[in-house]
Amino acid sequence: MSSLEHLRALVFNDPNPAQSPHLAALLRAESQVAKSIGESGGSLLRSYLPAQPGATQGILWETAASDRSTTLRTPSAPGPELQVTVRLRMEHVPTSVVHLMDASSQPLVTMRIQNHREQPARVRLRARVEGYSAEAVETVAVEPAGKQEVGLLPTFFPERIASFSDICRATLHLSIDDLDGKIEQERTVPIWLLPRSSAILYVQDPTTKTRNDLTPYLAAFVTPNAPSVLELLRQAASHIPGGTVASYQVGVQGVQAQVEALYNTLRDAGLTYVNSVLYSGAVPGVLGQRIRLPRESLAQRSANCIDGVVLFASLLESASLNPAVVLVPGHALLGWETGEGSDEWDFLETTLLGSAGFDSALQSGRSLAESYRAVAASQPEKFRLLSLRELRTQRIWPME
Repeated sequence: MSSLEHLRALVFNDPNPAQSPHLAALLRAESQVAKSIGESGGSLLRSYLPAQPGATQGILWETAASDRSTTLRTPSAPGPELQVTVRLRMEHVPTSVVHLMDASSQPLVTMRIQNHREQPARVRLRARVEGYSAEAVETVAVEPAGKQEVGLLPTFFPERIASFSDICRATLHLSIDDLDGKIEQERTVPIWLLPRSSAILYVQDPTTKTRNDLTPYLAAFVTPNAPSVLELLRQAASHIPGGTVASYQVGVQGVQAQVEALYNTLRDAGLTYVNSVLYSGAVPGVLGQRIRLPRESLAQRSANCIDGVVLFASLLESASLNPAVVLVPGHALLGWETGEGSDEWDFLETTLLGSAGFDSALQSGRSLAESYRAVAASQPEKFRLLSLRELRTQRIWPME
């Protein structure tokens, strides 16, 4: 563990990180890292942790770098006519949100076809994860001397991927069919499936070694229509002046009063904080944390920082307010827009649910957000505010 990660653990192991005696040292270290990354042109998530080792897989079939080739030839053709390069783009599949992904931007594999023939070539590409997904199929026509690349992302069966609670080994089955030359090739390669209980902030692309940012998909764990969330919202109404949840029809103070009523209702439900710092290293090339759906946190009456945030965000969204998941390296806060469309935000430390009142949690959240906003002046990724209303427009829907 690096000294920076050690400091993060010391601070965020404390139920009230804003009062940690190590916070000042952590903020100095974060600022120094931000400065060095800024000077070296760092990428989006490098500020969260050191670079991970590259995945062992990437190009599955054929690579020009080693002059190996997978070619499809008709029986009468002596030389390579059709060349296909298959690349793995996700060695670790986040099954909790894969159903929200799109093959054009986040494929499981990409296949690049080069046609060396004097006539068009038709190629059928297929991919499936054996036992866990349907088959993704694409048929493409490539002009003479042309090239084309397509991405494939199979549709996973929900009941199958819900059957495991830890990382699972699976088999990716690939097929390339030359429809004109009547030639077929198949290959299987191992991949990993990450369980539904993993909130993944990024996965590494094993081909490019870049990190794919998955933090927006945290919105999928915010479930405003879950029956247990709606029941809690109904209970909270009795703590609000007038006995109704008025959303933004009241002023800033009225909105805060609704947030306070929800906080007190969660405290009355007996929710307690359990520590679980963002992890890395257990799965190379992956940054994530164990996460529970709001109904699970309510049933178990416990929550880590991200559990508490998505639970509280679910209540706020159910009340027609606009919550935000706020990420700083190693921790998560709750944010909410104080007025309709105002882009003014307030913050709450949800880890204090079991040990302190609303005013303390509000003061702690504001203090920590202010501290990290100052660090983020030189490296914006140190403080990331993910507005639920904005993420819903990107079709990141609740998981259930």
